[in-house]
Amino acid sequence: MVCRQLVYTGRSRASMPFLDELIALDPARVRVRPYDEYGFPRTGAELLEYAPAGATVYCCAPATTIANVRRDRPASAAAALHFERFTTPPIAEGVPFEIELQRSNRVLTVPADRTALEVIRDTVPDVAYSCQQGFCGTCRTRVISGEIDHRDRVLTDREHADTMTICVSRARGGRIVLDR
Repeated sequence: MVCRQLVYTGRSRASMPFLDELIALDPARVRVRPYDEYGFPRTGAELLEYAPAGATVYCCAPATTIANVRRDRPASAAAALHFERFTTPPIAEGVPFEIELQRSNRVLTVPADRTALEVIRDTVPDVAYSCQQGFCGTCRTRVISGEIDHRDRVLTDREHADTMTICVSRARGGRIVLDR
């Protein structure tokens, strides 16, 4: 038996799209939790309380909510967590580095507060990307040389040997050479 639950949060009922349609699917399995009635969830436990044992939780939310759910999920009945941010994650501990684009013979400087993808797109606007969060792999790029600080959640250890996701991963300093 599959037991699916939906906890739907938002600023107010009026601001929550498709609310009536979702409730109509199965009112017993849809928990509506607008902030103006319940307050902004202070813990992930507040959102995880209806998770059945062994459940996989899918969380699409603001960064604070995701952080709380990630922190509190191990103490819940849920077995796994997948999440999607509304915006790209902030760059943590960014250090400037250079990217050499081998095929286009360009050297670009990536500042501490920008991603490699952003800087490359300034010069090569048709670079493929999708999520900018390190879990889809659309922007994967072959690395010819240099040490990579892998920050993605999509590439395998084997793929990390010669590939990076330019949306979130960075060089460990100095210069990296990419097959672009």
